[in-house]
Amino acid sequence: MLAACGGDGGTAFIAPYWVGGGVVVTDLDGDGRDDVAMTSTYVAAAPPHPGYVDVWRQTASGRFGPLQRYAVAADPWVLVAGDVNGDARPDLLAVSPMTVPAPANTVGDSGALALLRQSAVTPGVFEPAQVLPTGGVASDAAMADTDGDGRTDLLVADAAIANHRALRLAQQAPGGFAAPEAVCPGMSQGWSALAVGDLDGDGRADLVGVGGTQLWWCAGQAGGAWAGAAVLGTGTALVGVVLADVDADGRVDIVAADAGNAPAGAPGGAAVRWWRQTAPGVFTTQSQAVADGARRVLVRDLDQDGRPDLAAISTVYQTQANSTRITVMLQSSVTPGAFGVSQVWEGPYNASFIAAGDVTGDGKPDIVVDGPVVYPQSGTAAGRFLSAAPLP
Repeated sequence: MLAACGGDGGTAFIAPYWVGGGVVVTDLDGDGRDDVAMTSTYVAAAPPHPGYVDVWRQTASGRFGPLQRYAVAADPWVLVAGDVNGDARPDLLAVSPMTVPAPANTVGDSGALALLRQSAVTPGVFEPAQVLPTGGVASDAAMADTDGDGRTDLLVADAAIANHRALRLAQQAPGGFAAPEAVCPGMSQGWSALAVGDLDGDGRADLVGVGGTQLWWCAGQAGGAWAGAAVLGTGTALVGVVLADVDADGRVDIVAADAGNAPAGAPGGAAVRWWRQTAPGVFTTQSQAVADGARRVLVRDLDQDGRPDLAAISTVYQTQANSTRITVMLQSSVTPGAFGVSQVWEGPYNASFIAAGDVTGDGKPDIVVDGPVVYPQSGTAAGRFLSAAPLP
């Protein structure tokens, strides 16, 4: 039980509770149906708190089997899916910012990754977690072959105030990772999120990161090295980033969530921002204002018209009121790369992550946020979403 002192000098006890985090919607077991995974933390005392990844497999169209729960490092937050061992099965990577209490953000802090490899025998079932300490404050992660050796490496955004760095854990042999190495030098602000992809079309993995007011790009070089960071754009408080070709011109674009002034305790400034690559390495900036505290953004063809759309989740942690909002932005049918808000609604209290996939079995993408809470797509209005429902 948690104990807290009341205003009258008495002691109040708070019942243990669960905190959801990063959400992934993808076909984990290869049966053609989307499954759901989410990080989960059990809070019953002071930190560190036991951490888990919860998995729900869609066993029939629109119907999910019982919860499968896997222990990971303490207090997990972000969750990433990808094939880490080349067996064509998605593995799961849980990101823990800190696994022990720390008085300050220093290089010796206790961030960690917990890698859940999928069983080679039973699809959709995962082996015990391999915990990989990162130090610092792990705030985001990605999986990619960054050095061209055919093995998937792990990338980490380190949000430690003192270090301003990204980390790579290179996979040296199946299941074996090198110690974290700092990459993408030259940033003056901490990393809140990152994404990996071939941004400039040269066949090398580039690293894109956000943190504070800046969006930056570290261009991939021969042998898996990265050039120093080049600032591509700015915002107010950039906290989430996705790489995708949003305008179907064959070039990779950048989409980011901007929390605005909310992290500093003030309203305004929140937006989804996107940088369209109009020529190799040349970007134009557009934005759409959204509710305070934008945290994460997804890119997905939500209305199935062949054009990617955007959806963002916003929340303000400083308020006791439910300030979570979900915003859907559909792409214009006339102007490629232009988006307009089609729907805004209140989400569950303090939700921070958003994903999309067909969890109702009707062939249409639904929106899923941490909980997990499902917003089914309407059967009659493409790209419009109905009221919250539990996982079927």
